[in-house]
Amino acid sequence: MAKQQQRTLTIKDDKGNATEGLLSLTSYSATDRTQRAVVALVVCLGGAGVAVFIPIAHFFLVPALLVAGPVLFYNRYRQAEALEKVDGTCPRCGEQVTIAMESNDKLPKWTYCPACDGAVELREQTEQGAQDA
Repeated sequence: MAKQQQRTLTIKDDKGNATEGLLSLTSYSATDRTQRAVVALVVCLGGAGVAVFIPIAHFFLVPALLVAGPVLFYNRYRQAEALEKVDGTCPRCGEQVTIAMESNDKLPKWTYCPACDGAVELREQTEQGAQDA
């Protein structure tokens, strides 16, 4: 079953100032990943089956869905975690911010503060210590 988790991370600006933040993510078990992957494949194959009966559009839709199905299956099966958001204080402006993440983002990641539009780096604290050593 998918589990909602939170981890502590460091929000660092380009001048070296740092604050702590909280990363919200969903962690998927092997069963969840398999189910998500199979659903994506079945939806694409079903869409391709329906698209066969649409004149002219079937020339593009059927091949596209037949390619997209295995690609989505592979991507969803590999995805063990889906990042959701980061809550914390911006080290540049001091504002409390929520930074939306894409589900397939990886840390460390450079992004922009939604309050001041300054560049910030999001890095898990376990990685920070290993990289400084």
